[in-house]
Parts: sequence; structure tokens; C-alpha cells
Amino acid sequence: MKNVTFSLLMLFAVAGCSTSQPIYNANTTVPVTISNDAMEKAIVEALLFKRWKILSQSEGKIVAGIEVRTHYAEVEITFDANKYEINYKDSNNLDHSSARNKIHRNYNKWIKLLATEIDRNAYMAKSQ
Repeated sequence: MKNVTFSLLMLFAVAGCSTSQPIYNANTTVPVTISNDAMEKAIVEALLFKRWKILSQSEGKIVAGIEVRTHYAEVEITFDANKYEINYKDSNNLDHSSARNKIHRNYNKWIKLLATEIDRNAYMAKSQ
């Protein structure tokens, strides 16, 4: 019985150390009403503040990438005046698995931090 308990504890310990998580795609409705231009500005400012590089920009869509040490992530951000979506596009050295829809946990952290900054900028745009 001790061996079974020990084996289960070790299994949970190893599983908890996994760096892969399901890919987080932000799909956010902004709680304030702003113009499309103000939303675009909020997104661009957030990207630059968080050190993302804008790769392409068109009406309602921005493609951006970030390089952190040896890791690279690329996202597509679609938006209008009321909402925005940040969707995974590509990556290098982030253990991405399209079959399991998983990626290194740092990617999810970067996306959540970016979304928080976009929300903050959108809120600030409303108060101006």
C-alpha cells in the first residue's frame, strides 16, 4: 500500500511540473464604449509597451510577434469598438502541440498581460 501511495504522489508531483498548458486565446468584450480608432490605438500602445513588434496592421486586424530570449510567439488580434480577440498564430521554441492544443505556460502569461494592458488602455481612452 505504501508503494501505491508513493507512486501516486510522485505521479501528481511530476504532472504538476508540466510547462504545457492549453493555449489561451483572449476573447474580450471591453466594458467601455470607444471608437474603432481608439480601440486600435489602445491595442497598438499595449503591444509596444509590452515589447511586441507589429508585423502587419489593417482595418480591424493586427498581427504581432514577441521574442523573449530563444522563444518566439506570433498572434493575430482582431477587434472592433466593443471587443477584441487575441489568437495564437505561430511560435518557435514554446513546445507548441497543435494536436493537443497546448503550449508553454509563458505564452499564456504573455497573452494575459497583453490583454490586461489593452483593457487598461481602452478604459483610459474612454476617460479622455
